[in-house]
Amino acid sequence: MGLDIYAGTLTRYYSHNWKNKVQQIAEANGQKCVMTDGLGNEIKPVEDKAEIMEVRDIICQWTEKLAAGLEQIGEPMPHPLWDEINERDYFTDKPDWEAFGALVMLQACHLQGCPLPEYVENGWSAFDEPIVKKSMSQKTDISLLSEVAHWLPIEDKAMFTINLPTGVEARVSTLPLLKQELEELNRRIWRADEHTILSWRDDKYYFPVKQKESKPLFGFLLRKKQGVKYRTEELAQCAFSMLYQAVNFAIEHKVPLLLDY
Repeated sequence: MGLDIYAGTLTRYYSHNWKNKVQQIAEANGQKCVMTDGLGNEIKPVEDKAEIMEVRDIICQWTEKLAAGLEQIGEPMPHPLWDEINERDYFTDKPDWEAFGALVMLQACHLQGCPLPEYVENGWSAFDEPIVKKSMSQKTDISLLSEVAHWLPIEDKAMFTINLPTGVEARVSTLPLLKQELEELNRRIWRADEHTILSWRDDKYYFPVKQKESKPLFGFLLRKKQGVKYRTEELAQCAFSMLYQAVNFAIEHKVPLLLDY
């Protein structure tokens, strides 16, 4: 399955009232794009307003329970933790696993003091790499190396395990901690200004090393050729740019950020 970044209300997310980059590009080109779940069933947005309000109520009850739990172990929390109006704007982008994995690998190599592999192949998974497995097993305070897929708009820089609104137990973190991680990684490796970081969000980083003349429509969205290589740092920079924009959007709008896959 592919990987998308989403920053917006959980009401909009769980009611499927958002479109990822694949859908946006398809619609811009006059094409229909049908998204399916793991069983092959079409995922349709919830249109009934009463049903959307029901989803919102569930999310609001969940956030209240979360705030109460956090208050028991720390400082007082705002009520509500954030606004769950369904119609609020959202941000999305699509690093896919290769680019996001390259960023995770970069973080792991930096943590272990090891050089970053120059290339990765199509279909490669960072989570199969020994250096990443070692870093994740050390239980660091780095959310990108802690199986976190949700970052919440809470002021504390923290990670904790909770049950999501779906009832699934998950490791979550906060937006300030993710922003700190990205800033620290940039300071130690690139020292890039914002203009440069934004320029990394460019499909050229998805071109195979020896196939620069071919032009994919959007990164990995087209059929991928097996065995081709990509520059690891360039993929990591592209994913960094996407996540950088997403976390800034989420902080500004006080909404959660999550990985959708």
